[in-house]
Amino acid sequence: MSSSSENENSEITKRMVAPYINGFSLRVYVFLLNYFPGFASLSFWNTGITALRKLNLDEVPTTLPLPLPKEYFGIEETKKVDGLEIFEENESAQQNYSSGFLCTSDFRKAYLTKKATPLQICEILIGKLDESLKRNPPLNAIIKFEREDIIKQATESTTRYANNCSLGPLDGVPIAVKDEVDVKGYETNVGTSFINRGVIAETDATVIDRLREKGAIIVGKTAMHEIGLGITGNNPSVCTSRNPYNVDHYAGGSSSGSASAVASGLCPITVGCDGGGSIRIPSAFCGIYGLKTSCGRFSSKGEIPLAPTVAVSGPMAATANDLALAYYVMAGKDEDDANTYYQPKPTLSGLFNTKDLSDLKIGIYTAWNKQVCNPAITLALNDFIEKLKLLGANIIEIDIPELEEARLAHLLTIGSEISTFAKQHKENFHKFNCESKSTISMFNFAKASDYVISQQLRTRFMRNLSNLFNKQVNLILTPSTAITAPKIYPNSLKYGEADLETLSNAMMFITFVNFSGLPAVSVPAGYDDNQLPIGLQFVAKWFDEATLLRIAKVSEEILGDKRKRPSNDYWFGDLIQE
Repeated sequence: MSSSSENENSEITKRMVAPYINGFSLRVYVFLLNYFPGFASLSFWNTGITALRKLNLDEVPTTLPLPLPKEYFGIEETKKVDGLEIFEENESAQQNYSSGFLCTSDFRKAYLTKKATPLQICEILIGKLDESLKRNPPLNAIIKFEREDIIKQATESTTRYANNCSLGPLDGVPIAVKDEVDVKGYETNVGTSFINRGVIAETDATVIDRLREKGAIIVGKTAMHEIGLGITGNNPSVCTSRNPYNVDHYAGGSSSGSASAVASGLCPITVGCDGGGSIRIPSAFCGIYGLKTSCGRFSSKGEIPLAPTVAVSGPMAATANDLALAYYVMAGKDEDDANTYYQPKPTLSGLFNTKDLSDLKIGIYTAWNKQVCNPAITLALNDFIEKLKLLGANIIEIDIPELEEARLAHLLTIGSEISTFAKQHKENFHKFNCESKSTISMFNFAKASDYVISQQLRTRFMRNLSNLFNKQVNLILTPSTAITAPKIYPNSLKYGEADLETLSNAMMFITFVNFSGLPAVSVPAGYDDNQLPIGLQFVAKWFDEATLLRIAKVSEEILGDKRKRPSNDYWFGDLIQE
């Protein structure tokens, strides 16, 4: 593999380029895909995936990117002064960098000082949820909520505070959940108009149950890109979420509603899922914090298995503290999910150590990072690098071999897995929107051998990354996306759109993390000339979310008061903030 210096004038990962299609033209395109197999075959070839067939690999396939125990040696496993109490013990270190965004500590203080009750807050929130869906255009963030259930939870939380027996910092805090994760009393439709229609979840997913145990108020389900097959949130089947910074732009996908809900101030925390950037992309587009956890860190019980070898759930939040808080509550082994047995105990070690980064080695792949499309992203990245140096961080130039091959292998893997899921509903295939149909039809031409080769490559790619983390760096820093939030074209709202170039630019720095099972965080890093948010991504070794959460707090302090609330928000901080 060539060194980064030799590659500076070439693409490290290739962009997929194809004509932009929407409206009636997209319907014609889908018709051709479905009724002329040769056309679908040509489309599959145009993805470049068939290049994997030329690889000569000897590795045993890795079908689930769980690291061997040696991969996480050195990660502190104790919870001593490391759990939820860490926020109380470090209260003096929690300078408010939220720039007006509400966080759990705001709710907590209001409840403890009797300035407001969870019931009062939730009654106001219900009104704001209604308002968000009735505006023109509707925000379409939290799209399903049950008033009586919210009031019931809020009443119980209010009673606990009145009796001085609250359940901790999450008690009474509103949290919404992506419609890919089971919430008791709700359908789990995964962004479709028909899957699980009329089927009400009788239990919560494990990660939701853990939030509820700490008193969080689950206020409803958020919108998403249909079956996770996209990065914009465009969903003609149900609704399209809007970006609170500019409602004429996408919120990102596929956890679009979760990002929009946090950025707009409806909730300080939401739950998303990430199979190809579906937490980090909308977090970057909406200017919030989003954590993609290690494979096997969160239980997948109660989550729809759209892409089980690359997708995980994770928290999205307005502030770094809340990201850490939600992570710690949701993480850990689950006896009902054997894949969680591999992990060390979750930790928040070093969370408030933000002034001295001399213990951190941060890898930068300069040639790769230069592939951004928006100059403002490059400026933000370079500014952060200089600020990290001033804090003592060691910035190291690195090379990551076979990034393009890993991109193709991830595309083959996630495309095959989601298409296989979709085929379980073949009797309702006609109800999928045009974008979903086109992708599903295209992956009919993937071979079983393509999937096996991809998993062989995963073995080698993980080994290379393991060597990189064990020998050179603690973190890797990239842009989250090569672009900021794309514009919504009105013609795309009825039938959807096919926009491979935007897809490619959004996922350029993202998918190697899903393919290898690594954890990563997207952090806000400023705004472009159109005042759309910019996100940067930090990647750590397996199960080292603690270092990611620490660097998220560092990033929050670097951005400081340059962070701005969006123009389209539902902030009600005047009710609870001092």
